[in-house]
Amino acid sequence: MIELRERHSYLSSLLYLVAITFVVYKVFGRVEAPTRVGLFWILILFTSINVISYSFSFHSQKRKLYHYTLYRPVEMIIAKWGINCIKLIIAGVVLVGLQILFSNEGLKNPILFSQAYMLCVIGLTAALTLISSISSYSQNQNNLMAILSLPLLIPILLLGMRTCMISERIIVDTAVNSYLLMLGGIDIIFVALLIIFIPLTWKS
Repeated sequence: MIELRERHSYLSSLLYLVAITFVVYKVFGRVEAPTRVGLFWILILFTSINVISYSFSFHSQKRKLYHYTLYRPVEMIIAKWGINCIKLIIAGVVLVGLQILFSNEGLKNPILFSQAYMLCVIGLTAALTLISSISSYSQNQNNLMAILSLPLLIPILLLGMRTCMISERIIVDTAVNSYLLMLGGIDIIFVALLIIFIPLTWKS
């Protein structure tokens, strides 16, 4: 219910995503497949930081204290993580749709692409939700989000980009299952960190 009331921040991020994609395709015209995959992940990275950085920022200290008395920390963070996953999935669907519309080229292996993207979404949202909860206590939240998140997200982005390039048949690599397993392992680590550390950060 809170997320629905505060939906303007998410809709503004989607508008930013649509506008940037439109401008890029109008400026460059035809975009080759490797560039299209790279553009997809760059836009998803900045959109995810934009969207998830607002997860805790609009909570006043009184609201945080009120939530602390109502919910257990794990319940609260899993709910936030879940809604952030849904937001990023919607953003990914919108971006893929725009790329297909502007380039007139569909996905060559949508199943593999979807698997890679879903695994990346789980890891991205878990890491960024944890960082957002920590940085919300800082006055320089946006700067702290960028500084802390980028080193953690690089492995996910590289594996996701590599898998998507395989799905688009840009490169041939038989180790695609290993990449998916590695993404799954990274997701498990970030989700575990999220559940372990959020009670400590929230109580402080």
